[in-house]
Amino acid sequence: MNQPTFAVQPANWANFDPHGAEYAINIAHAYKICQHHIEDGDMMIWRMTQGNPIKWVRVYADESIDAVTDQHLAHLV
Repeated sequence: MNQPTFAVQPANWANFDPHGAEYAINIAHAYKICQHHIEDGDMMIWRMTQGNPIKWVRVYADESIDAVTDQHLAHLV
């Protein structure tokens, strides 16, 4: 059985919501989930870890992407 390694939810959600996220078994699967929801706005792909999930990639409504860094997160806080 494949364990989810990524999760997708709207980027405007401030924190990870384990009940509202859609889970993916790999990054390609996560991008496909984003494509289905991109009309709703920017999406955030989270990397699942043993502890707290990590913001991994932001997928914008125009389907461009950004790897998430502290600099990228600074404007969200």
